[in-house]
Amino acid sequence: MAADRTSILIAVAVVSAAAAAVFVTTRQSDPPAAFPTPSATSSKPAPPSASPALPPNHPPIENKLPVGHPPVGSVSVVPSLMLPPGAGAPTIEWVVPKRWVEYPNTSPMRIATYRVPKSYGDVEDPEMYVMRAGGDVEANMTRWISQFDEPSRPAAKRSTRTVGPLKVHVVDVQGTFTTMKGEPEANWGLLGAIVETEGMAHFFKLTGPKKSVADARAEFDALVAGIKPKPAK
Repeated sequence: MAADRTSILIAVAVVSAAAAAVFVTTRQSDPPAAFPTPSATSSKPAPPSASPALPPNHPPIENKLPVGHPPVGSVSVVPSLMLPPGAGAPTIEWVVPKRWVEYPNTSPMRIATYRVPKSYGDVEDPEMYVMRAGGDVEANMTRWISQFDEPSRPAAKRSTRTVGPLKVHVVDVQGTFTTMKGEPEANWGLLGAIVETEGMAHFFKLTGPKKSVADARAEFDALVAGIKPKPAK
């Protein structure tokens, strides 16, 4: 009886050992976990983000331009409109004739724009603008005269006067004038004054039909005679 029990125990032990061996063999034969290989990963860098990352909870930004806004990158800067600091601020004062009418400036270069009522028989009001700019006085006066046709230029009149502490250069020319649009205007007149001031000069330019400009000559001269430096603040 004891021998039978011993045989049974031995048999159970043998079976258990065999089962354990099978389990160990199975565990060892399982393939190891797969790790990504260089070929499995992309060698291309991630594309850059279309826009920089926003802070947490920041509302989304819409890439929309206002209605009528030109495409970004299509705007070019016009050098002639780039004013030095303070270029548009006048440092002198003048009295506008009573019948002259101030109009909105058509260019950021202008300080003021005036319309002079036309004389009888003319079809257009003369215009005078005030601006500040650099350059040699003589060169600027020559440029104004050169806006008229060749036969008109020799008759151009130049003069220089002193108004208080200021030196003023005046030009008077008549003839066929070339407008900003490049169109010739016959029987046109120009009265111009360049006031020498610290930094850049002040320019007063009156143009229009010859008769209307001539009729405004006394008012123009009175305006120039009343120019004076702005009082210091």
